[in-house]
Amino acid sequence: MSDEPDLRSRLERIASVAGDPPEHGLERVTARRHRRRRRRRGAVATAAALAVLAVGAPLISEGLADDRESVRASETASPVGAPVEVPRLVEVHCTAEGIVVPVASVRPQRDGLHIRVLNSLPASTTIEVESDDWASGRVVVPRGVHDVRQPVPPGQLTIGCTIAGAVERRQVDLVDPNGFYRAPELACDESERDTLTDLPVDPPNRNMIAAARTGLDPHLVGGADDDAVGALRGYPAQRLNDPTDDPVVQVVRDGDVIAFAHMRGEDGSVLPPWTTVSALEVCSSAVGDAAPPESPATTSSTEPPAGGTDPPD
Repeated sequence: MSDEPDLRSRLERIASVAGDPPEHGLERVTARRHRRRRRRRGAVATAAALAVLAVGAPLISEGLADDRESVRASETASPVGAPVEVPRLVEVHCTAEGIVVPVASVRPQRDGLHIRVLNSLPASTTIEVESDDWASGRVVVPRGVHDVRQPVPPGQLTIGCTIAGAVERRQVDLVDPNGFYRAPELACDESERDTLTDLPVDPPNRNMIAAARTGLDPHLVGGADDDAVGALRGYPAQRLNDPTDDPVVQVVRDGDVIAFAHMRGEDGSVLPPWTTVSALEVCSSAVGDAAPPESPATTSSTEPPAGGTDPPD
């Protein structure tokens, strides 16, 4: 029995060094394993959630971007029927290598088509503008940059440039989204119109309006002095001095266009001095009662007859 206390104390020392009994140690190991599993499961779930977010974020971003783009497009898109935005000026490059017209469509301004000619040839050249209803004739353009105005009606037209003795041409569409152009018309039906030709302008005049008045005055009822004679109004601000192979003025009386007078110079030239109204398109009512000009022999009925006696009172 004496050895029993020594054995007990020895066992207590071993137990204090060794720690808990085995069963307690196994429970702690099991608990640690459960905690590790929970942590691993939580980590996996978190990683999966992050992966979903990482994959979905671009899609969400793209969706938002698409929404923003669609909003911007709807805000900036042209409304139905809005005018097509095309250049208001067409450039024509006349070069030794050929003619260059950078655009296929152009729109007019209030006074017609504006053309900027860039002539890099060694000397002056000519350009031409033609369509079914218009011809500019040959317009001389010096070397360098020069602007030319043409009251050509909208539609398909050709622009040509003389290079090395030949005319090179390009097609351009003249579109009029603002509706500037209105085809000039007489204020009478076709059945109520006359055409007079080769009306002399005597004396000739370099001023087209003055020449037209001189040529028309004997043929219009009441004369042409009180009528408004000026440029055609195909375009609101059309001008008389635009180059063309058919110079025309219009005659307006009491707000109505009653006549178009086609003017010519010497030998049928389209340059002044103006000598002839080559054709007068006129409403019949404006010429129906016009009397021919009196000859000098019949204008002085109050002069005494040959014999020297005074006329009776």
